[in-house]
Amino acid sequence: MPPHNINTLKDKTAFYLHDTTTFLGKSIDLFIIALNLFTVCIFILETYFHARYPGLFWTIEIVTVSIFILEYILRLWVAKHRINHIFHFYSIIDLIAIIPTFITFLDLRFIRIFRVFRIFRFMRFIDTGTFLTREAKLHDLRILKIIFTIASIIFIFSSFIYEAERFTNPDISDLGTAMYFSVVTLATVGFGDIVPITPLGKIITVLMILVSIALIPWQLGLLIKEFMFSHAKKRIIICKKCGLRHHDFDATHCKHCGSIIYHENDGETN
Repeated sequence: MPPHNINTLKDKTAFYLHDTTTFLGKSIDLFIIALNLFTVCIFILETYFHARYPGLFWTIEIVTVSIFILEYILRLWVAKHRINHIFHFYSIIDLIAIIPTFITFLDLRFIRIFRVFRIFRFMRFIDTGTFLTREAKLHDLRILKIIFTIASIIFIFSSFIYEAERFTNPDISDLGTAMYFSVVTLATVGFGDIVPITPLGKIITVLMILVSIALIPWQLGLLIKEFMFSHAKKRIIICKKCGLRHHDFDATHCKHCGSIIYHENDGETN
C-alpha cells in the first residue's frame, strides 16, 4: 500500500511508477521489463522474418510503441521538474525507443536500426538494482552491470554491422551471423571466417572494439575495487544481542538491531 499521505491520482501514479515494494509496483516493473525483453526478441526475429510477415511485425511495433508513449507521458506528468525530466538520461532513452517508429513513415531504413537502443531501457532497473536484496546490491549489482554492458555491446554493434553488410556481404546474411562475428572479434579469437567488407562495416567493427576496451576493463576495475574495499571495511564483531557477525570497521552500533557493539583492540575492549 502507498503511504497514507498519498491521495491524489498523480501522487499514486508517481508512487507506483517508482515503487518496488508493493505488489502493484512490482507488477508494473515486471511488465515493463518483460515488454523490453519482448521488443528485443521481436527485433531479432524481424531480421529473419520481416519479408514474410511485415503486417504482423508492424502491428506489434504499433502496440509496443503505444505502451512506451503512455509510459513516457505518465512519467512526464508526475515529474516534479518536467524540464529536467525531459533531459534526464532515462527520458532520452525512452524517446529513442519511440522515435524510430515514426521515422519508419519517412522510409529511412538505416535510421530504423536505432530501435536497437531499446535495450538501454533495461538500465533503469539495473542501475537501481530492482528486485535485488539489500545484501546483494554491492557486488551482484556491479556484476549485473558488466554482463549488461557486454550483452549491449554485442547486440547493438552486431545490429549495425548486419545493417551495413547484409546487402553486399554473403557471409553476414542474418543477425545471428553478425553476433557470431562480434563475439569472435571481442574474444580476440579471430577465426577470420567472417570479415566485414564495406567501409561502414569496418568502421563499426573498430568502434565496437574501442568501446569494449574502454568500458569492460573499467567496470571490472570498479568491481575489484568495491570487492577489496568491502572486505577491508568489514570485520568480525559479534553483536551480543542479535548475533550479527559482520560490521563496518568503525561501527559503534549494530546495523541490524541498533545495539552498542564493542571493538577489541590488543586485548582491551572499547
